Amino acid sequence: MTDSASTITQTQVDALLGQLQELRQQIAIARETIAPLEANLVAVYDEFQAVVGGLRRQSMRLQTEIATLRTQIDRFTHDPDDSLESDEGNDQLFYVKEAETIDSDSVDPEAVDKDMLLEHLFRVLDPMVNDEDGELLANLQGLCSDPMASLADVLEELPWGFVWTKRSVEENLANQHRRLRIWEQALRRQLENLNRATERLQKDQRYGLWQQREKGEDDWRRFLDQCVEQQQDQNYELQAELDSLREEWGRITSTSNR
Repeated sequence: MTDSASTITQTQVDALLGQLQELRQQIAIARETIAPLEANLVAVYDEFQAVVGGLRRQSMRLQTEIATLRTQIDRFTHDPDDSLESDEGNDQLFYVKEAETIDSDSVDPEAVDKDMLLEHLFRVLDPMVNDEDGELLANLQGLCSDPMASLADVLEELPWGFVWTKRSVEENLANQHRRLRIWEQALRRQLENLNRATERLQKDQRYGLWQQREKGEDDWRRFLDQCVEQQQDQNYELQAELDSLREEWGRITSTSNR
């Protein structure tokens, strides 16, 4: 069916508004369902990081330095003349390519849809007269400017009421119906994502930690102690490897400077 003023009726718009209200309710229920699990995963990971996090960060630093030294040694082995030069040229090339990638990106359709939402809000709200309208508009403007926030995220923060149901003087029925259809599609995607959230969270690496935590305080403490011991052993091995590579690199640089 073509969205034109002659084919869209108020009955169709009202039906679509009913679907939007139902979708919002389903999204709220879905969020209430997954919120405890998300909170548990955050809490258990924070506990884990408080005990093991420092050692894990040390491990990553050691691995980074090892990888850097290996690259330098490999370069010297294959091209001694270039091995000690700065990587500034490569860095500049990287930034150029990155800039080209950014410039070539197409416009984010979510940003366009959020701009359309803001335009509607400016038309139906009166922040100069109503303080609540001003506060709502300010909050939603901030959310719309966040590239990480989707249109559906913004719509979830928009209280149900006349902002949803009202048609501005600039809109006809077809325009309103088209705008509401965009909102409906965004909310349906949001609901689908939330319905899959439990399965996704169960595949999260933190889920295994939470299952371990659920075995009881004593088992959890033993598990953490074991993780600390294993991480310390790995860090000792990494440090030994790094020391060896440093010695090798020292011999290479001292020989090349003679």
